[in-house]
Amino acid sequence: MDAKPLGNDHAADETSPAEQILGSLSDGVVGINRASEITFINPVACSLTGVTRGEIIGQPLSSVFVIEGGAHALEPDYIQRILNRQVGIGPITKQQLKPRSGESILIDYSITPLDMNLAVIMFHDLSHIEPANRTLLYQLSYDPLTHLPNRDTLQQTLNQAHNRFITQQGMYCVLLLDLDRFKLINDCYGHSTGDELLKQLARLMAECLRPQDSLGRWGGEEFICILPDTNLADGYAIAERIRKKLADHVARINSRDVTTTTSIGIASYPVDGATTEEILRVADSMLYEAKRDGRNTTFSSLTNKVNILSIASQLEEAIENDTIVPAYQPIVDLATGNIVADEVLARIDDKEAGLVEAGKFIDAALQLQLIHKIDHTIIKQAIMSCSVNVLSGGAPRPHFINISADLLRHPELVQDILDTAIAQCTACGDAIGDEKPLVIEITEHQLISNVTEAKRILQPFLDFGLRLAVDDFGSGYSSLHYLADLPVSFLKIEGSLIQRVTTDRKVRAIVKGIQNIADDLDLTTIAEYIENEVTYRALQDLGVSWGQGYYFGEPELKQ
Repeated sequence: MDAKPLGNDHAADETSPAEQILGSLSDGVVGINRASEITFINPVACSLTGVTRGEIIGQPLSSVFVIEGGAHALEPDYIQRILNRQVGIGPITKQQLKPRSGESILIDYSITPLDMNLAVIMFHDLSHIEPANRTLLYQLSYDPLTHLPNRDTLQQTLNQAHNRFITQQGMYCVLLLDLDRFKLINDCYGHSTGDELLKQLARLMAECLRPQDSLGRWGGEEFICILPDTNLADGYAIAERIRKKLADHVARINSRDVTTTTSIGIASYPVDGATTEEILRVADSMLYEAKRDGRNTTFSSLTNKVNILSIASQLEEAIENDTIVPAYQPIVDLATGNIVADEVLARIDDKEAGLVEAGKFIDAALQLQLIHKIDHTIIKQAIMSCSVNVLSGGAPRPHFINISADLLRHPELVQDILDTAIAQCTACGDAIGDEKPLVIEITEHQLISNVTEAKRILQPFLDFGLRLAVDDFGSGYSSLHYLADLPVSFLKIEGSLIQRVTTDRKVRAIVKGIQNIADDLDLTTIAEYIENEVTYRALQDLGVSWGQGYYFGEPELKQ
């Protein structure tokens, strides 16, 4: 019968195959049971902790493996939860291990369950990571190019730090860094140059940090710093130190001088969120703001001109309390002046602030990945409003509504919208007809660029009889692909063109060209942002079909 692996019932000279393998590793390895008692320890672990195998087998883990500031993570109930879930943790980076004798050493460690009763802790001394002597745990935990902790390792380190700071009621900052226009360096000089630049910049970033800080490669040209015991203002100062150092650095690679800059987003616990997911989401939003502000800059909720966090709170509250409501702006036939349709626009009905326009929260909703919830509630309300109108004897007319790529990534919400539409159309019977009154507006900057994929995810709506409109037509080039490959019925002409149509001869020619394309394809054109009669008459002369804007009426709630 084989010897039980990692057990404590072997003779001193008897080892199982598993123990022989673990004993040969250059990582420290400690085996423990459900009671958090040591059942195995390899020579490297003995050397790092200052104990012998004979004196430690059967002893509590806490007698040999003590992490400064994180002992709670190694208590028996924590080990039992790992064994029960059969899901390991780690690697956790930059932890201070207190040996029985001597000074503390800086380690990475992980805990892995082997079965329901046994787990192993693997760890290594961070001061011994020379290229020729990298341990198995090191290879699994670090990016091979920059030799920084990889994404999985940083996520585990962040989770561990977060739990510690919750217990201690402390604070920390996360910096999310993205190198500006790094793709151009790869494209112009080759990936080998890009790789060398990444290595140099990784070293520079590390030089800007304190010993207790953790820096890792998040992916591609993105990096993350975890700054323990750091408030938002101090985190900003560290971020600026990194940003300036990278901006001043000229890398000499393959006889070329190569430079780049970085944009940095900052989030702080507990100011910016209560969970690691919220902290990372805010850091990503701040990075987005830094990029949008012109790159080579640092953004946090202290520097953001619009406090995205308060907007997020307002949005979540509005969604929870059903105070996101549709407002309807009339769309007019420019030839007759009759109202022929309307556009459905999202509003927040705030008791204190009044009716909040979409322009004040839609960008934040996009960045915070809440737009699908807004789309879902607005579309369902528009369907119900249309149904009430028809069942009351009113004539159905098209409701135009924007749909985001974010909504289409939630098939359960798409199906709920379709189920609602089917039920209400069935209730209305023949009063609606084959063409359903809901028109989906798609934009090239919101929807995916792959038109085949766009058609696939829109197909359930098309099969049901909904029509498509291309919004902001004229703001880019890819919308031409929509006309060729999607069953588009309406073109909504970019509003900035409409605002210049009476004063700019070139813009007038562009609008006329769009109208000619629409005529050839038998499409209905809609001009947005019509704010005066002069613009209205000019568009009439150009043959534009329909129009909307404050000249015809502001968006209003239905009573």
